[in-house]
Amino acid sequence: MYIRVTEISREGMDLTGARGNSWIGNLLDGMDPSPLGSIRILSAALFLSLEGRDLEASGSFVAEGECSCDRCSDPVNVRMEKEFRTLFVPRDHGPAGSADLELLPDDLDLGFYDGAGIEVNDIFWEQVVLTIPAKVLCREECRGLCPRCGADRNREDCGCPAETGGTPFDVLKTLLQEKE
Repeated sequence: MYIRVTEISREGMDLTGARGNSWIGNLLDGMDPSPLGSIRILSAALFLSLEGRDLEASGSFVAEGECSCDRCSDPVNVRMEKEFRTLFVPRDHGPAGSADLELLPDDLDLGFYDGAGIEVNDIFWEQVVLTIPAKVLCREECRGLCPRCGADRNREDCGCPAETGGTPFDVLKTLLQEKE
């Protein structure tokens, strides 16, 4: 959904919706949900206001996704909620030589738009991506898969000998000894 700057009144523009609203269903169209298998927005709210040519977007969303546990590969439902505030400035006001630009903490809530309007889907896409968990577990005490036989340690004890405490870098020690 593209909102033109001219459509935003002095009081701002409110967009709210829940699952079933036409604009909510299409919010994440075309988004690669990786590492999640799928993702959907359940509810979303967005308030757009103008301050000069700067566009402030503040809102919130609730989303659900499905993925696999990082330890045992069992399916996991993930719920994500976030409130956000981002200031968008016209692209022509942005820094010209961004290769030598150092980002400051205040710059993390700053974005750019084309000056004529903004794509609402892009705002939510960015916020959802920032909310996707880095590690997903089916439960905190998940024991994962056996690295030797592949058995799910949550369901059965495979009987494989315990690991000896070596690290993957132990092979480098042997290379050094062979060289001497």
